[in-house]
Amino acid sequence: MRSLILSLAAFCAGLAVVVGLTISAAQAAEVTLLAVEKAGGAEVKGDIAWSVVKVNKETGKPEAKAAASGTGARFVAKLDPGQYLVTAKLGKIESSQAILIGKSATTRSLVLADPTKATASKQPEAGPPAQLSINLKLSKGKAPIKEPVLWEVYKYQKGATENGEKLTEQRAAVGQFTLPGGSYVVRAHFKDAKADLVIPIQAGQSLKYTLNLYAGYVKLAALKPKKQKTQAEALNWQILRQRPNAPGVYELVASSAKPDPTMMLREGRYLAVARLGAKLWGSEQIVITAGQTTSKKINLKEGVGAPEVAQAN
Repeated sequence: MRSLILSLAAFCAGLAVVVGLTISAAQAAEVTLLAVEKAGGAEVKGDIAWSVVKVNKETGKPEAKAAASGTGARFVAKLDPGQYLVTAKLGKIESSQAILIGKSATTRSLVLADPTKATASKQPEAGPPAQLSINLKLSKGKAPIKEPVLWEVYKYQKGATENGEKLTEQRAAVGQFTLPGGSYVVRAHFKDAKADLVIPIQAGQSLKYTLNLYAGYVKLAALKPKKQKTQAEALNWQILRQRPNAPGVYELVASSAKPDPTMMLREGRYLAVARLGAKLWGSEQIVITAGQTTSKKINLKEGVGAPEVAQAN
């Protein structure tokens, strides 16, 4: 009997795994990618190298590892819903475009001039401008905020947002922009937090977006070596990325000179550093969860070891 029960348990566990995999796989949509010579033009035929990279919803930047890749005139991939950056390369010609993927099968095209047909004098038609309306909510389930947001629009380029040309900025609860077709990065600044969103836009489109900041709060306090609460004298707070970059320098995310600040941060892991004058300092790791408030007390100490900080972009 015991052997039978164990066998049934193993069978059910295996079935659960299979069901789980089936449910997960069902969320992915079949996406067909192709290239055209110009908007509305003929399809490019050739041995195109395709790379599909998911855009991180927290940072708004492409992830380091490709979600899918392949070679051919057309490329078919199963992709989970979300934002992706598609790059197509044929010989020395390369083109990148951001796309949004939902739960349904879809076909997407991007402009890639065929090197055997393209001429220097022939330019793709720009088409009518597109209209973009974007607002901001702090976390899931929250209504869009009504306070002013600083919106910045950059042309999309690989790497840091600042690699692209900054086209315009606007301070309003709802950003309203008129743009030609293309791929852009929209950066939102609100209080101590900022967020980047890669947005593909086609000529003549009218798009409305709500950017989720995935924001939470941290309440900070610093204690002197004898556990005395600090006053405002020369007290400075820095919120850093939890992990340093390759040279060992920490990126500054936010700062404050208040004795007991409450700071808004995007969901993630950080390092909170308090500095009192030139001698005392302390640090603690903090975890921010969207929609929640975390409290942290930091004990100050004297001596070396404070992290080296690089200014954020």
